[in-house]
Amino acid sequence: MRNNLKAYNKVNVESGILASDPHVIILMMLDGALGSIAQAKGAIERKDLESKSTLITKAINILSALRESLDKESQPEISQSFDDLYSYCIARLGELTISLEIAGFDELIQLLKPLRDAWEQMPESAKQEGIKRLNEKNASQAIGA
Repeated sequence: MRNNLKAYNKVNVESGILASDPHVIILMMLDGALGSIAQAKGAIERKDLESKSTLITKAINILSALRESLDKESQPEISQSFDDLYSYCIARLGELTISLEIAGFDELIQLLKPLRDAWEQMPESAKQEGIKRLNEKNASQAIGA
């Protein structure tokens, strides 16, 4: 039964990614990072260190992917702020792997949740403007290639 649920969730996530715009993908990634951090905290509380390691690795991988997706050319100042936030969270997760400090997980959730909530509440006009700029950038890169 558990394997069926995992398979369903995997298909659900993959389907969501294939049908999503970049805004939705980033929202899914932030949800995934926050969920993994919260679950890692729970794993530590249960003394399930194997799950803790897997979940922290997952959160680090998601945050690393978010860092790599930053458009540092279009908005260098904003991108640097996000890069600093993601880098701090990644480093902090590395520390928490060893220290098992529960409060550290709460700190990371408090740092990332407002970003996730703001991303979710972004007005549709701002989303469309971002997609338009992304398409323009991709088109100009294709012409220059």
